[in-house]
Amino acid sequence: MTGARRALGICALVLFLAGTTAAAAVSNGAPTEGSGALARVDAHPEAMAAATRPPPEPVPAKNAVALSDPLEPVPVPLSGCPPPPRPSPPGGPGGPASWRPPVLVPEAELPEPRAPTALVADMAPIRGKGMWVWKHRQSEGGDTDAIVSRAVAAGLSQLWVRVGDSRDGFYGADFLAALVPKAHAQGLSVIGWGFPYLWDPVGDAAWTEQVLAWRGPDGSMLDAFSPDIEMSSEGVVLTETRARVYLGLVRQAAGDRMVVATVYRPTDAKWAEYPYQAMAPYVDAFAPMVYWGCTEPGEAAAQALDRLAPLRPVHLIGQGYDMADEGGRAGPPEAAETSRFLDVAYRGGGVGASFWVWQSMPDEQWDALGAYPWPPPPVQR
Repeated sequence: MTGARRALGICALVLFLAGTTAAAAVSNGAPTEGSGALARVDAHPEAMAAATRPPPEPVPAKNAVALSDPLEPVPVPLSGCPPPPRPSPPGGPGGPASWRPPVLVPEAELPEPRAPTALVADMAPIRGKGMWVWKHRQSEGGDTDAIVSRAVAAGLSQLWVRVGDSRDGFYGADFLAALVPKAHAQGLSVIGWGFPYLWDPVGDAAWTEQVLAWRGPDGSMLDAFSPDIEMSSEGVVLTETRARVYLGLVRQAAGDRMVVATVYRPTDAKWAEYPYQAMAPYVDAFAPMVYWGCTEPGEAAAQALDRLAPLRPVHLIGQGYDMADEGGRAGPPEAAETSRFLDVAYRGGGVGASFWVWQSMPDEQWDALGAYPWPPPPVQR
């Protein structure tokens, strides 16, 4: 064979092998250009892995969305946007809180924050879809059978249930006793959540420890605890030291159960002033309140994942309520927004996604939540 023929033969072999490899990749479901992977080239590695892996078979559901292609962004402006202007309430943003703790413990009198203990690696309690329960009696009339039934019908994996705060301490024992065994029997995890004002972080840790020590009549317990850590607009005295003192005590009390910090959506303003980094060593995951308002929901979800996932795993909380009462967008989000939020949360590497809040989320959003078949995590081999 001459040198020219030998060169041509090698080129033909290379082209044949390349075509065979490409065909095998397509037949095995490998993503190719234009296959619809979430277009976020700056995502962290975990997010990119989730965005590009072949999607598993969707769970059968009425009007279920297909996971072969990501949902297109929801056009903006969204309905009800921009909201009409309204005067600032007295007392600054958010207005005066309806209650304040009676005593503010000076920071100089607080104990040293405890050293962070080993964190929980198993994200099972917060994987997949969930819903938040705030006012028990306004959630299916307080009927725990109905709550569990609706959660199962919507394909939920967990319930987030309010159980205490700085004013009343741990008050959710009776509701938990009725709910948790039923939820566990249906494969639902139950995450208790509470509202520490941090005027007395040690006192807040004391009632939180009572929550974590709770046992049902059948020996059941909460699967995790999530403190809702807010700022001065809600009457909270939030500093890095107060957060670390509180979370250090709670992390120790939780043992091998998760502590999931409910935090603000990391907008540019919040990213500059809220102590995400100081809290991260004490929590197993972040659950940012991504109430998107007039922002495209996929954009809001992607921003939260990009900023928080390098610190801790992220479970996103979506908007399921009307913001008009707080001066925001009038009317609850539409079904397309709900689906888009869930899709970006999953494809962006979120551990799970849930919605605030049970008693105000309209049926249209419930239907969209149920229709989105959040897939299980891939099997680790």
